[in-house]
Amino acid sequence: MGMIVQHNMNALNAYNKLNANVAGLKKSSEKLSSGYRINRAGDDAAGLAISEKMRSQIRGLNQAVRNSQDGINMIQTYEGAAQESHSILQRMKELASEAATGTYQNEVDRDAIQLEFNQLNDELNQIADTDFNGVAMLNGGQMADGRKAVNGKFDYVDGPLAPSKLGKGDVTLLDSQVWDDPNADGSKTIADEAWAQLNTGWTRTAGDTTTYGPDSVDVTFKFNSGDGNWTVTGASNGADKSKITVAKSENGGFDVKINDVVVTTVVLDQTKLANGDEITLTFNNPAKGIDAPTKAGASIADKTQFTEGSGDRDAIAKGDENLVLTLKDQLLKTGVGQDANMTKDVQALIDALNGATLDINFSNAATANKDFTLNLKNGTSLTFNANTQKATIGDTEFSFTYADGKITIKDANDAEYLEIDATAFKQTADTKGGVNSTGKLTFNIAVEAGKYDDAAKPTVEVKSAGSVSRSDSYKQATAPLTYTDNLTLQVGARTKDSVNFSFEYSTDGMGDLKANLDISSRENGLNTANLTLATQEDANYAIDRIDNAINKVSMVRATFGATQNRLEHKITNLTTTSENIQEAESAIRDTDMASEMMNYTKFNILQQAAQSMLAQANQQPQSILQLLG
Repeated sequence: MGMIVQHNMNALNAYNKLNANVAGLKKSSEKLSSGYRINRAGDDAAGLAISEKMRSQIRGLNQAVRNSQDGINMIQTYEGAAQESHSILQRMKELASEAATGTYQNEVDRDAIQLEFNQLNDELNQIADTDFNGVAMLNGGQMADGRKAVNGKFDYVDGPLAPSKLGKGDVTLLDSQVWDDPNADGSKTIADEAWAQLNTGWTRTAGDTTTYGPDSVDVTFKFNSGDGNWTVTGASNGADKSKITVAKSENGGFDVKINDVVVTTVVLDQTKLANGDEITLTFNNPAKGIDAPTKAGASIADKTQFTEGSGDRDAIAKGDENLVLTLKDQLLKTGVGQDANMTKDVQALIDALNGATLDINFSNAATANKDFTLNLKNGTSLTFNANTQKATIGDTEFSFTYADGKITIKDANDAEYLEIDATAFKQTADTKGGVNSTGKLTFNIAVEAGKYDDAAKPTVEVKSAGSVSRSDSYKQATAPLTYTDNLTLQVGARTKDSVNFSFEYSTDGMGDLKANLDISSRENGLNTANLTLATQEDANYAIDRIDNAINKVSMVRATFGATQNRLEHKITNLTTTSENIQEAESAIRDTDMASEMMNYTKFNILQQAAQSMLAQANQQPQSILQLLG
């Protein structure tokens, strides 16, 4: 190579090698200082992906270990409470055995024993309220003070309150549909029959309004927090309150029955009720709704007309339409009580008919009435070609039956509402139209009816509580507690590792006690609250019942113990798995310090050598100056 100045290739080569050695030294230094072989995706893309999945699994496993340990802590808490319940039952068995001996007097000795027995029952309920981090599992969803869980919550934020009069704001739902439902033959409502039960002098006679009774009756109900039941405490205007019964409803309230028929359902939040709370319902006289003749029924508004269509129709003119609309009894007020059939669905049918059109297409006299299209006001179109058609109007399905020039409208019970008769039109078309009659006639249907008066129905209302309100001085600031009868733990790194412990066990040896976690003294729990030691016979009966309760608590504790043992094995397995995966992740991601130190030494020496060579290469052009001397 000649002696040149512009491009010192030796220096350029040394410079490139120097940069490469510096980059290698930088990466090696990074690995040594961080301890990781992979510090960025560029170091090992596949290894990084595998390592991150393993890291996710490791952290999930470690959290699952903590979750399982929390589960063990909860189980130990509940099992410890159940252990004390066992001790109480053993003492109750001792008291029952003591009272069963014939040397004691009922009124003195056994009464004294009963005092302790009752206190132990109360303590069983208190122990059953044991919670772990606000979660209770042993009381069957009812606290010792009678407060029940609603949607899994014992709400103590607003509670206990002084007895008060409840109003509309306290009621979640008032379902009085039954009160205005028609009875079996449709002549009256169920409310009519129930109303007659409240007073034998309140009857319904056509044309006689003197025996209908008062406009309304106020019935007052009182709440008992002990058993969660409501009782009837009074009825106004001469109504017989003994004819009214109350039963718990399935949706958190109570059903009101008259003559053993549920006439209304009241739904309210019973967890916020105080013992002695009262609510008053007003039952309006069903005669009010029945006596609304001006707002029920139907009639033909005016003579039905038609609009002539296209085609050869000279022989058929207005006045020859001969279309007859006949309203049936279902749409007419035919006597006292018949207005009960004037429902919203019937009104919807009338609204759909009023303003409807009936198109009749014909090509000759023989087929003049075989192609009908009924266009209802609600947009429904029904084309009849010797077929029965159905249409849902309102909430009811009606059938439109066509036969021999007649369309008859019926409901699912085959009750007739309206008949559209075009038989006479067929005869007119046959006589006047002849075989050359073609075209389309559109009939305008007009039906007028009194609107269904929803406000006139017999109704049930919650009477206003007036100025009486709940007392804020009784409110507490306790946070709500949660109730559950099963335990779900996340004991792994994936969704499928979620395990539900439902605590199911056999009822053998427990008598008629239920297989659940309820260890309160109540009926669904140990059922010892109703036991008495008042007589020798009662005490003997109590002995066997307490034995059953002891067996149940044993089963509850056994399920807790079995679950705890499973969780302990689960923790061991999770820990081992986490350790092994951690080792695998370390092999992928961690730096081998000895191996990497050799790389570091190599790049360090090469960097220094390249730097020295670059210095010498930069000196080579200096020799050219001798030629210029």
